[in-house]
Amino acid sequence: MIDLWSGLDFTVAEAVFAGAVLALAAFVRGYSGFGFSAVLVAGLAFMIEPLAAVPLAIVFEVVASVLQAPSIWGEVRWRDFWVLLAAAAVGNPIGVLLLTRADGDVLRAVTFSVLLVLSFAMLVSHRGRLAPTSVLLFVVGFVAGVVNGATALSGLVLVLAISFTTIAVAEMRATLIVYFFASDAVVIGLLAANGSISGSLWNRVVIALPLLAVGIFIGSKVFRRSTLESVRRGTLGLLVTISVVGLIRTFAF
Repeated sequence: MIDLWSGLDFTVAEAVFAGAVLALAAFVRGYSGFGFSAVLVAGLAFMIEPLAAVPLAIVFEVVASVLQAPSIWGEVRWRDFWVLLAAAAVGNPIGVLLLTRADGDVLRAVTFSVLLVLSFAMLVSHRGRLAPTSVLLFVVGFVAGVVNGATALSGLVLVLAISFTTIAVAEMRATLIVYFFASDAVVIGLLAANGSISGSLWNRVVIALPLLAVGIFIGSKVFRRSTLESVRRGTLGLLVTISVVGLIRTFAF
């Protein structure tokens, strides 16, 4: 079994930093419906390998979706959800294979690079008028599934694509939240089956649950009072910054 928690004996300062990253990621999740894994993986990559951070982020994504479900259930586009989920089921195993086989430094560089490119593209893009057809959604869902299994950044792929369609932001947010629950539950099963999740991971999730819940609650409250533009630019500006800093650190040290 792969020990995902070796080297996680944090100092007080590291524990505070990790808690701050989690709180920020939870706020972003509640605020925009995506970006949690990107913030968490990018932030924790300063201390641990992506091989450890990605499974943790995926478990937190599932818990976050459960916490948000009551407030977004009526806004979910269920047809789009099922298409995305079917496509992710095809792509996720490929991503998990990449996660368990790739070199740590290479995976970190790919994670930050994908984060930077997609975040910047979304930041400068404009809302489009494309109809969200089943074919388009399946292609997007497949790519997102591969990315999710390998780097836990599927939210960026999905939001980038959906931002060019006529789907309303509240519906997009709600559909993504439900999608993350189902897609990441599949990934958790795959990781558990190949021995990539240790029992101590669940203990750490329980310990961090109050911080996760508070961050999501505050982020959701702010979302309901914000405009689409402020949600998009605030979140993507943060992700671009984290990815740039992460890439510099990856290649400099």
